[in-house]
Amino acid sequence: MRDVCPEFGSPQVKKNGHIHTGKQNYRCKDCGRQFVAHAANRVIAQEHRTLVQRLFCEKISLHGICRTIGVSIGWLMDFMVACFAAVHEHLHIQPVVSSREVLLGCLDVEADEPWSYVQKKTNPC
Repeated sequence: MRDVCPEFGSPQVKKNGHIHTGKQNYRCKDCGRQFVAHAANRVIAQEHRTLVQRLFCEKISLHGICRTIGVSIGWLMDFMVACFAAVHEHLHIQPVVSSREVLLGCLDVEADEPWSYVQKKTNPC
């Protein structure tokens, strides 16, 4: 079976390396689109999406959630943006309402000296 471009159906395709999973990548000579033949479109089930939303509230790293659920970091970041965009505007940060009192705060910052790492092979970054 000959591979054809999914955009225009053109049989004028050329091999264009491999993707990170090792599958053959193709490029259409007519439109220039890159594609993988027989690509699987994986849909994340609703129960996994609900579980990911619950895991956002825990102290688990994003990569830990990816390993646990079996999703990519790109999908997780897109899903997180969609979840935050769905939050009502009134639930976002509210301005501090205060009387005429003065609010004082303290901010502690710690930073490494970046000049100590410049061009020193003994300190791998």
